[in-house]
Amino acid sequence: MLSYTIIYNPASGHSKGPTAAEQLKTKLEDRQHQVTMAPTKSADDAREFAYHAQADIVVAVGGDGTINQVVAGLAPRKNPPLLAILPEGTVNNLAKVLHIPLLLPLAIKNILEAAPQPLDVAQVNNHYMVSTLTLGVLANAALSVTQKEKQHFGPIIYLMKGFKVLAQHQHWILQLDSADGKWQKDTQFLLITMTNSVGGFTNAVPDAAPDDGRLHVFLAPKLTLWRSLLAIPYFITGNFQKLPGMTYFATKELTIKTPKTLQSRIDGDPSTKTPLTLKVISDHIQVLAPNVG
Repeated sequence: MLSYTIIYNPASGHSKGPTAAEQLKTKLEDRQHQVTMAPTKSADDAREFAYHAQADIVVAVGGDGTINQVVAGLAPRKNPPLLAILPEGTVNNLAKVLHIPLLLPLAIKNILEAAPQPLDVAQVNNHYMVSTLTLGVLANAALSVTQKEKQHFGPIIYLMKGFKVLAQHQHWILQLDSADGKWQKDTQFLLITMTNSVGGFTNAVPDAAPDDGRLHVFLAPKLTLWRSLLAIPYFITGNFQKLPGMTYFATKELTIKTPKTLQSRIDGDPSTKTPLTLKVISDHIQVLAPNVG
């Protein structure tokens, strides 16, 4: 018999979190497993529940933001429980990367039958990241997206808002330092991803994998209005790595400094402000996911 703590956000996605959590609970109890239900009421609840969970497996029911909070609770633990994901968010970026089915019956089947797989996380100051971090235009655009807009339009709303902000010609000086080099650039946005998917656009970073131990960093050029329009196809197809003038590199650790304080957005939610120190943590978190070789 295994023990499970199911952490779910009643407001995630289309508010199907409670129904999904109850269906998983029924399936687990049918197999004589021990289940503790943990519905969140505030932004910090998921992290606290995960940190204190006395269970073999902690299940994050919701989107990337909920998964981030659960991982933030698991990461500081010396021997964290296994992580399981029941994707009920709008974008479900990490679930797609891990090939976890989005259909509820198949996602439950994955939790019941899948084997643990390694999952890199990154520590960002005192926060954690499992998927993406943005600064600049992308972060500012995402901050203006409401939950209702995400539910109605899906991932495309981020592109719509992004192009609107690009047209405002905002740009910032960023200084990046890593063991592999130093960069200083007048840029409109910085994107850091730990996987091959960004905002639900899979294969955006073909060389990236969720357990490769690296941060994949994109530092965009400052774009004129005309160049912003020319950049649209690169974003729609997920090929922004090929955008002319784009700086790309991969590293295990990174520091970011800015003359003007900027707020980052991590795994879809507003997070810590610059300066930032990032470090990959490997071989610590294990997630139940299909082994796709």
